[in-house]
Amino acid sequence: MHTQGSFVIISNEKQQILLVKRNDVPLWDLPGGRADPGETAEEAAVREVLEETGYNAALSAKVGVYQRPKFQDEQHVFAGRITGGQAIAHGTETAEVRWFSPQRLPFFMVPNRKRQIKDFTNGALDTAIPLKDRGVLAAIDLLKRRLGK
Repeated sequence: MHTQGSFVIISNEKQQILLVKRNDVPLWDLPGGRADPGETAEEAAVREVLEETGYNAALSAKVGVYQRPKFQDEQHVFAGRITGGQAIAHGTETAEVRWFSPQRLPFFMVPNRKRQIKDFTNGALDTAIPLKDRGVLAAIDLLKRRLGK
């Protein structure tokens, strides 16, 4: 795999999931992103949560590794909780931060996130799952990667 990303499913006492609305495309996503060179998946996950939400997070479990062969990408998805900080109104990568019920997730989400959240709510731990990216959003993502954006 050529790229590696880390994402965190953070839930609160109401069992809601924390999502961020991206600035680059108007889609909801889990807090997360690419790991920097020399950074572990866990370190990247904690750093990305802080950058995108303003919250400090602690990881509690690894939900799984989701492989996207068509994109030469691997996504590490963790479960986590907030340990401090304060939500940002918006930032360089984030237009909005909001809590959602897993049963009422927004329609416009990054591909595969609903699957990952469902795996989390079903108790998945440390699974390895190849994903089949299909649809318009996946095609746009592939085009952006090939153009280097």
